[in-house]
Amino acid sequence: MRRNETRRKFLIGGVTAGALALAGCATGGDDTDDEATDDDHDRDDDAADDDSTDVDDEVPAYEVWALDQGTDTIYLYEPDEDGYGGDEPFAHAETIDLNDLLDDEGPIVPHMIDYSSDYEYAAIACTAGARTLVFRTDDRELVAELDTGAGSHFAGFSPDDEYLHVDAIGEEAIVRVEADLADEDFEIVEEIDLREDETVLDAGIESGAPICHQYARDGRSLHTLGPAYGDGALVVVDHEEFAVDRAYSNDELPTNCGTVPHPTEEKFYLTAGAPSDPDEDGSGVGDYYVYDTAEDEVLVDGESTEGVDAHGFWFTPDGEELWVLNRETNDGVVLDPETDEVVEEIDAFGPADDDDPEESDAPDIMWATPDGEYVVVTLRGPAPLSGDPHAATGVTPGFSVLDVETKEIVGVVEPDPIDDYDEEDIEAAREEDDDAPAIPDFHGIGVRPIDDFDTAIDTSPPY
Repeated sequence: MRRNETRRKFLIGGVTAGALALAGCATGGDDTDDEATDDDHDRDDDAADDDSTDVDDEVPAYEVWALDQGTDTIYLYEPDEDGYGGDEPFAHAETIDLNDLLDDEGPIVPHMIDYSSDYEYAAIACTAGARTLVFRTDDRELVAELDTGAGSHFAGFSPDDEYLHVDAIGEEAIVRVEADLADEDFEIVEEIDLREDETVLDAGIESGAPICHQYARDGRSLHTLGPAYGDGALVVVDHEEFAVDRAYSNDELPTNCGTVPHPTEEKFYLTAGAPSDPDEDGSGVGDYYVYDTAEDEVLVDGESTEGVDAHGFWFTPDGEELWVLNRETNDGVVLDPETDEVVEEIDAFGPADDDDPEESDAPDIMWATPDGEYVVVTLRGPAPLSGDPHAATGVTPGFSVLDVETKEIVGVVEPDPIDDYDEEDIEAAREEDDDAPAIPDFHGIGVRPIDDFDTAIDTSPPY
């Protein structure tokens, strides 16, 4: 069993709050024959290279990129032509071992993923590795390794793909990377130090690091701060000037997690979450907010997500539903983007569901498939590397597959089965022993369309 020192103590801030992985706005890309790079890939090479191989035309072409931050591994899955729509809708396609690729003993901790607008490049922010990795998606080639700073939590392509903006927790900074995709050239050019920014300080924000961001329709981006709920706040960045335009303190907007714009209107959705206190009944926070980017005012001021530790969310491709999940209570709600009200509840995102959070699955990030059939949701491991252990400790690390129509779990994908790990090793990882093995812990996830899909909205923000 491979060992490294990827332990919670390497993460800046200790209780790094997860954030929503959001992507560029195109819905299709070039159809490619993906080649495996790991010894475990079981695909028949001759069949993969033979254009005459019979393939069910009804099977859509897209990939799921699932990030195991616990073992520094990226797993790629694709729709399974034999099981699509059944119990096993996805088949393993490829594995990228970052320790081997980077010749690095760790910790790296690939945390979040985002795609360029044409899905030809993927940016992966690595919290403990203090870097951002950029992959060419069709051949999985690493084209850039950028020193974006301690706690690099989320790296997002700007809508025009001219920049990557990185929320770096340990630096308390928003880092700007100039991206020349044609020449695959990337250069760090600027940063906003939130500890010294006058607009931030004037708003009364004395602490708080950037967690996640997405882009509004007016050329600005909204960044939640955290990681803890008490550090939650919001800053709005003008990208023409690359300067903070507005800032809202914890008293006004204690948002510390997800960010997503409305598909067609000048509204923006934000989440705020906090784990419960095991010794205090009824504690914990699960709220969502809606911000009007045209008028710079709050439209929905902290409505309940019907659970604890509100976290990731995602629009369905028809634009009619916004799903929101609660990490600690393994449940969530569906919002109507016209009224911004809760219209349905989701009972569970992971199959292990228990009143004791540490005996229940801990869902984190989700992404809808471009055909509108499924939402894939990462499930945290029993020795989580980020988030409060009380809320983020899970049972089965991997990702679950939910049917969009029924909101029911139709499958769970576990790339690195937790049953292969001894309980002693898991406990050693929880105790942060230096010689403890790396334990699977899935956090970020992304879906890359390969075919073109006919959707009401683009398959990912900023729409």
